[in-house]
Amino acid sequence: MVAIIRTAPKEEEHLKTLWRQREDGSMPHWVTTQYQEHWKGTHVTLIITGAERGAPQVTYVARASKLRGPGDDLKRRIEVTKPYRLLSPVPWAELEALVPQISRLYLSRDGALPDGAGRNLLQALSQRASDVIPHLQALGAGNRPSPALTPAARLLMDERDATLTSVRMTDFDLDELVSWDQPHEDDNVPFVARLQTRNGPSHEDDLIAHDAQRFRDWLGPEDWLNRAAWTGFSQGEQRLVIYNANRKAAEETLGVDLIYYHESRDCFVMIQYKRMSKGSGASDWRYYPSSDNNLPDQLERMRAIDDECDKLRREIDDYRLCAKPSWFKLCQGDSLMSDARSLTPGIYLAREHFDQLHKRFQTPGNPRSFSRKTIERYLDNTEFTDLVAGGWIGTTGLGTQGVQRQLELSLSGSREVVFAAVTGPSPSKRERMQRRRERGMDRRSW
Repeated sequence: MVAIIRTAPKEEEHLKTLWRQREDGSMPHWVTTQYQEHWKGTHVTLIITGAERGAPQVTYVARASKLRGPGDDLKRRIEVTKPYRLLSPVPWAELEALVPQISRLYLSRDGALPDGAGRNLLQALSQRASDVIPHLQALGAGNRPSPALTPAARLLMDERDATLTSVRMTDFDLDELVSWDQPHEDDNVPFVARLQTRNGPSHEDDLIAHDAQRFRDWLGPEDWLNRAAWTGFSQGEQRLVIYNANRKAAEETLGVDLIYYHESRDCFVMIQYKRMSKGSGASDWRYYPSSDNNLPDQLERMRAIDDECDKLRREIDDYRLCAKPSWFKLCQGDSLMSDARSLTPGIYLAREHFDQLHKRFQTPGNPRSFSRKTIERYLDNTEFTDLVAGGWIGTTGLGTQGVQRQLELSLSGSREVVFAAVTGPSPSKRERMQRRRERGMDRRSW
């Protein structure tokens, strides 16, 4: 997302002194306050100087994120980092003239802009000041080819979503995730190794490190992969460890599997990612099974694991709305998002539901693609992650052996694996709702 900050004269003088590169090459940060209603995440931010003198101009571009801690009743604290000073500041009036009329309505106030207005503003700035383009790219924005068009970037986007989905399914606080470093070109650094948390790396936490080693042993000997990384989080008595691993280069990898294991409930959920292609309209995203040569084998594998789990169910096991582990997520999106906390929009379908629709779509007179226009019922990000967090979805009565077997199957194939394991007692719904209310009160105090 894109935001605007207009500075006062004293702030301008402060920034001239503050934002000078140090001998070690680092740049200090700046903390200011902004009205709460317009700041909800991390943004590429245009910093305007000269507004109070009647000559506003964009002088800096930086990254801005909200901070914990008090501002006042109306404002929250904002941390501004990674500044770049334009070689020639751009008069604000010239940028406004380059932006479509509908977007200009949002340019008179400070704070985050709607997505469309933000894109238009960055495009105008790139036209007027080409020297800013490399810095916009470094911040995860700007006019560059969509990184998700490359195999490595497609994988990175799905790794990112699988990681965030794991945090959401555990009902942990996503605001602990501050930012992530986007790639400038294809590389083999997985998402969890790029992730920046509010309190820094969690590897020093002895309990999380213990869990990490224990579950890493499930993944086989240390030479089983070409790249691997892990991160962990704690909340109350629960701990979440997330691994990102694969065996093959991006060009040889067919997609991403998320395997989520909840130890106290002794259950797991598996999500297989499929990417939708963009149709004619802005919201027209479609998945065509006929163009996916890997689908038949993947469905056969998912049916086998679902059937195996079904055989192991007992009457005394916890109740589930869906007690089979296999799900699809059909993801939309053709570019990487700079926000470290937003899940990729998409459609969740249980494997049985997907099978039913797939057979129907193969008969004459029916649609040939999966989309929001052709599917009447599906789960979105919020519905799916809430059901998993509440224990309504996932296997029951299945021991760790089943999870390890599924890991072996995924790792022996040509798919990326994001494996998440949560340990510790699971809170009740009352406790989870209380925790959410406390988070909301905490955010309103920033």
